[in-house]
Amino acid sequence: MKKILIMTALILSVFTLGACNNSNDNEKLNVVVTTTYIGDMVNQIAGDIINLHVMMGPGVDPHDYIPTERDTTRLANADLVIVNGLNLEERMGQVLQSLGDDKVLVLGNYVDENLLLYEEDGEIDPHIWFDLELWATLPELVSERLSTLAPSHRSIFEARANLYRDDLLMLHHYIKARIEAIPIEKRVLITAHDAFAYLGRAYDFEVYAIQGISTEGEASIADIDALAQLMKDKNVTKVFFESTIPEETINALVQAANAIDHQASVGGELFSDATGSFDEGLDTLMRAMRHNIYTILSALGE
Repeated sequence: MKKILIMTALILSVFTLGACNNSNDNEKLNVVVTTTYIGDMVNQIAGDIINLHVMMGPGVDPHDYIPTERDTTRLANADLVIVNGLNLEERMGQVLQSLGDDKVLVLGNYVDENLLLYEEDGEIDPHIWFDLELWATLPELVSERLSTLAPSHRSIFEARANLYRDDLLMLHHYIKARIEAIPIEKRVLITAHDAFAYLGRAYDFEVYAIQGISTEGEASIADIDALAQLMKDKNVTKVFFESTIPEETINALVQAANAIDHQASVGGELFSDATGSFDEGLDTLMRAMRHNIYTILSALGE
């Protein structure tokens, strides 16, 4: 019995020391984020002041991502977990709930409800980063939460967050100016899944997709045929595949359009639910966004 009491005391002392270390402002915070877009924001604000881990890398679809055992351990040991929310990480619900509200920052909860988009069935659209003006409202929130955990770095977090916000807004206005070169009737964007509605609203595009907001289900032949007919009716000849979805989906749409005597082709690859890689030079939101816009403009004939 005495040995058991001694072991219990030792275990409690270890947890107490761990808690003290996490609250020590001289120790690096362990921050875990879900997507590459959030990872980019946090990295822009905190850099090497923190230990940052991005769960879902380039090419990973967050809609159907299931946390690994290693992910679960990292989440449990993190000082802060930042997620998109709005049901983007739809298969991580139970794991995130087990961490408690104090530990998890859900960015989508802080977006003005009037700015959120929904599908016809009422499903909320989580792809908020494609409206750069909207996304630019969130760095201050991240900065404040990091500053609460590491107050001695507050001035650095705030300065970097403001700089990142300004860069996002500058790119937002640049894109709006570039889009003006495309006639309004040609601003029709067709992709594999419905990830670009916020981009469409922000930059005056009609947006259509084979699949809905989530990628869990498979596209039906009827959905593909209906979209092919819409392409013919609107004289849309370019479609785009996404880095997180197999290209076969969009190729099937091209074949369906060609089958009804409407010549269509792939206009290029877009980054939707994840950025590209560092090696590609597309590892940040702004780089991925520039790539997307240049690809769209080139295909639509600027």
